[in-house]
Amino acid sequence: MKLHRLRLVNFRQHADTEIVFGDGITGIIGPNGSGKTSLLEAIAWAIYGNAAARGDKDSIRNLRAKARTAVRVQLEFGLGSHEYRVERGLNDAELYQDGTIIANSLREVTAKLQRVLGMTHDEFFNTYFTGQKELAVLANASRPERAAFLSRVLGYERLRLAQERVRERRSALSHEVDGLETGL
Repeated sequence: MKLHRLRLVNFRQHADTEIVFGDGITGIIGPNGSGKTSLLEAIAWAIYGNAAARGDKDSIRNLRAKARTAVRVQLEFGLGSHEYRVERGLNDAELYQDGTIIANSLREVTAKLQRVLGMTHDEFFNTYFTGQKELAVLANASRPERAAFLSRVLGYERLRLAQERVRERRSALSHEVDGLETGL
């Protein structure tokens, strides 16, 4: 997943913030209370909805915003050969794939994004979104536990399965060629 753009409107400390992500690594720095964690939370909220937010729906709205002011998060990202845009509010959500809407309800958007990413909310938070304080758990993990964690984070299991399928297909084709040569 490659992030392209994040826009927050009345989300936590952010009245109207837009970030365009460049190539490479993006660092988020600032003093305590400036909204660094809120940026990360907004990414998760765009994908997984209220389950990814601290507090309740009402605590998401910017404190300086009027009571019924819209809260919106827009996230644009690429994954594989597709480009996605998710737009989420407190009561609605839309998901676009390559410019075409593919989901338009809170539940449907979350479900489709879980399938697209191949990760549930818990898996996302326990891998890519592990908080700084939670990394101490990794330091205390045994070597096999750390290896399993990193394998899951880096997708080694998918790579291993793909390699296994290629080996099986190559073997089947080799046997087919041998049979054809024998038949000639």
